[in-house]
Amino acid sequence: MRRLSLLTAYCLLHIVYCILPTTLHAEGVEFHSQMGFLRLSLTDCIEMAFKNNLDVEVARLNPRIGDKDISIARARFDPVFKSTGEIRKDETPLNSIFITGSAPGEYTEHRKLMDATLTSLIPTGATISIQYNNLRNRRKPVSKSTVPINPSWNTFFEAKLTQPLLKGGGIFYNMSPMYIARNDKRKSIYAFRRTLGDVANSTQKAYWNLVKAIEDLKAAHKSLQRAEEFLRRNKLQVEAGLLAPIEIVAAEEEVSARREDIIVAENAVRNREDNLKQLMNLLSLEADPVLMDITIAPLDTPQFLPKKISLENSLQVAQERRPELFENRLALENAGITEKQKKNELLPKLDLEGGVNYSGLGSNWRDAQDSTWAYQFQGEYAKLTLEVPIGLRAERANYNKAKLSRRQAELALRKTEQDILVQVRAAVRQVHTNVELVEATKKTRVLAEKRLEAEERKFAVGRSTSLEVLRAQEELTKAEVLEIKAITDYQSSLGELEASKGTILDFFGVVID
Repeated sequence: MRRLSLLTAYCLLHIVYCILPTTLHAEGVEFHSQMGFLRLSLTDCIEMAFKNNLDVEVARLNPRIGDKDISIARARFDPVFKSTGEIRKDETPLNSIFITGSAPGEYTEHRKLMDATLTSLIPTGATISIQYNNLRNRRKPVSKSTVPINPSWNTFFEAKLTQPLLKGGGIFYNMSPMYIARNDKRKSIYAFRRTLGDVANSTQKAYWNLVKAIEDLKAAHKSLQRAEEFLRRNKLQVEAGLLAPIEIVAAEEEVSARREDIIVAENAVRNREDNLKQLMNLLSLEADPVLMDITIAPLDTPQFLPKKISLENSLQVAQERRPELFENRLALENAGITEKQKKNELLPKLDLEGGVNYSGLGSNWRDAQDSTWAYQFQGEYAKLTLEVPIGLRAERANYNKAKLSRRQAELALRKTEQDILVQVRAAVRQVHTNVELVEATKKTRVLAEKRLEAEERKFAVGRSTSLEVLRAQEELTKAEVLEIKAITDYQSSLGELEASKGTILDFFGVVID
């Protein structure tokens, strides 16, 4: 709700409010709204879509999730501290006259134990462990000749290292989860760029579709004005006795048909307007009702400025800029990392373990510590453990699965490259086609105007009929609509071309922080 409130404040800067229902006149077209107008340029619409579009919001969170995945992968190297405290009393019968003085006799042992262990995994796969034990033991009854220190303190300290030499060993194997997590985050950033590009492209197409619908509505109003003017002239000529009354019927029928066209065109404007509002997240249950019912008045008009487009350059730029290619390359890299992981797991397990330990004994805790760190009682050891599983069915299956996944990633990359090639070629052709269509429809519209002028002159001297004049008017309206469509399609195709090259954000001056 906070963001929608900010959006409302942002939009209200563009709105012209009127207490009474407002009417906007633009070349014979009237737009009515109870609330006002939201005058937006194409850049404004794209900016609002980037700030509020739900797809953008979803994609914006993925890199942050990727950061957490990296932290999770790094956490396996965090040291772990474990401590245990125990108090224990055991009463047991003992068959020894050396300890109890009689047999059998009751023997009681009081134990207080404190144990602390610190373990950590390092990138080579080795596990470092440091263990410290402190035990206080009091026995009852005990003969001084057999147990001279009672109660006694025993201290034990050990440091050891266990290094896998084959399976599970090596920096690459143990750092692989972090490599994959980092690549996944980079993939999410490219996916975010791709989402922004898709939203920008959809917004610019929706914007020009709305412009086209408004221009179609203007053309429909012009057509109605021509039909009404023709009807007015026919009525005057019928009243003067120069035309038969049947001519008025044909003109009135045409006026009615032109009004139907306006109704259809107005509905098309509202539909295109809703499409644009949806991209800017102005149509939702949480949206401000003011913005849901507002009328969008585009500030930009379609311009026909032919550009020279090079197919070779466009293809080269697309290979360097399309986010999908980077996503697929990172996916292929991750698949290769996973394959190497699974190959390592086919090896036998050969672990080298070594350590050193110190022990101490005393009648109190301090004496036990002094005894321990005086290095009087020291031990060293080295151990080599070999483990060879029989079968390795699961490991072999996982390795083969990883190889197939890497092959899939390779094919997906090739398929993406192929799709981009087709999209760029189609986009370049569409731009060239639209340039030709604009020039052709412009010529058709000029000829339709000349034909209408000729039919009106012929009708004025009785050499044509009302039907011919009305038909010429209808053809002119069609030509105007087609010319408008060709120009707006040309503008839209330029954005589509930039989207196919992966440069649409640069085209609209968008910088990702």
